[in-house]
Amino acid sequence: MTSTSTNTTLGDFCPKDIFAVHPDNPLKKSEFSWLFKNRDANGFKDAFVKVNVRNFLVHIPTFTQCLADRRGA
Repeated sequence: MTSTSTNTTLGDFCPKDIFAVHPDNPLKKSEFSWLFKNRDANGFKDAFVKVNVRNFLVHIPTFTQCLADRRGA
């Protein structure tokens, strides 16, 4: 189970397919897709919430924190 902060709101989540091309996502669609497919191995597992078999939501604050940690920011 993914744990999120107590201040999480519905606005902190975005459907994965929409976030892949969203202006707030600094990655190319192919880079984002690679991160998602390898999320268990690369530390991005907590940034994605499974809604059903084919749909995931991106927790934007967690995603940006994982990205900052990975890039050494």
